Amino acid sequence: MDPSALRRAILLALAAAVLIAGTHVFPAAAGAAEPRLTFGAYVDPWHLDDWRAARITPQYVARFEAFSRGVDVDGFLRETERQGKGAVLITWEPWKPVPAELGAGAQFAPQPGYTNREIADGAQDDYITRFARNLATFRGQVYIRYAHEMNGTWYPWSRDPIQYRWAWRHVVRLVEAAGAANVKFVWSPNPSLFLSPSAWLRSVRVYWPGSRYVDAVGSTMINFGGTKNYTVARFAPRLRALRKLYRKPVMLTEVKTVKRGRVAWLRDLRALLRRTAWIRSVAWFQSQSRAAAQLEGLGAGNWDLTHDAAAAAIVRGIIHDGRR
Repeated sequence: MDPSALRRAILLALAAAVLIAGTHVFPAAAGAAEPRLTFGAYVDPWHLDDWRAARITPQYVARFEAFSRGVDVDGFLRETERQGKGAVLITWEPWKPVPAELGAGAQFAPQPGYTNREIADGAQDDYITRFARNLATFRGQVYIRYAHEMNGTWYPWSRDPIQYRWAWRHVVRLVEAAGAANVKFVWSPNPSLFLSPSAWLRSVRVYWPGSRYVDAVGSTMINFGGTKNYTVARFAPRLRALRKLYRKPVMLTEVKTVKRGRVAWLRDLRALLRRTAWIRSVAWFQSQSRAAAQLEGLGAGNWDLTHDAAAAAIVRGIIHDGRR
């Protein structure tokens, strides 16, 4: 084969490898088949003993990280590696967190230095680049859920969808320029079950930054109970719509249900996951959500999966199903 033809063959092989790799959500361990679905948890990697005691092994760990902290997550990444986890999910929030008890209105107020326009114009470039270089040191896959639930009215980055799209693209370009090839971006709207399907679709579409800038589409999936008793079946049409619109793998990026009816709800979740191959990941959120601290008439959400034998058994089943 002449040298030019050899070079073309090598380039084609590399391109194919990249294309195949791009379809993966969470990588498999060396020598193992990639799981169909992975289970993760918002838990510090230092605090996995309760999960092990419940015989639940999260395949990745997740955390929230606010821009205002201005620090890297090196300790978190190093401990995650030490615990043998090959992936992390970071919900990356461009703001200074507002105490939940102040209400959604206070959360929604614009914050100088963190607005979409300022981020798009470079106000946070030094921090973003430094953070990305830290992520690049992780020996595994990093999923960034940047500026989540943007289609709501309870976070400041929901203001000005056009500038949101510019900010998102700017952040992606900075992370790429920093050499963080192990980072993928998860665009994660809220299912907003209180809206009609058409109103929800309108609220989502205006924030889409473009397929080139998104690796997976995420969705919150929280059943608050009480006046906001959200069954699994009510979430399913929203998830199907996201898949149909954007043709990306779907990740359930923040999942929780109230204590009452939890076993039946988790069984329904397992059934949904078994019949929906394009849902590739579930991230269990153990803590109290901001909405639960602000809304009235909700159910009790303060229960611990790792200390609930019946619920834990179903989650072990979800993990088992995902390996097939």
